[in-house]
Amino acid sequence: MPWCVRCNKFLTPPSVKPDGTCPRCGGEVERGLIPGMTRPAGEAAPAVPWHFKLLLLALAVYLAWRFLEIGAWLVDRF
Repeated sequence: MPWCVRCNKFLTPPSVKPDGTCPRCGGEVERGLIPGMTRPAGEAAPAVPWHFKLLLLALAVYLAWRFLEIGAWLVDRF
């Protein structure tokens, strides 16, 4: 995927000029990985945010409650 370093944005392949420059700023367009977006070898992955863990916990509690309600409904129904 073409990437303009100066504009800091992705470009569509047809929008890149034939000489390989950005149509907006005229800077060099890189293809492949985005500079600065890859981690060096051996570096640990970033930690999962606490609010995502909280969301998963809330989802688990909600689903457990709903399953209990379904179970109670089935017992009363049959």
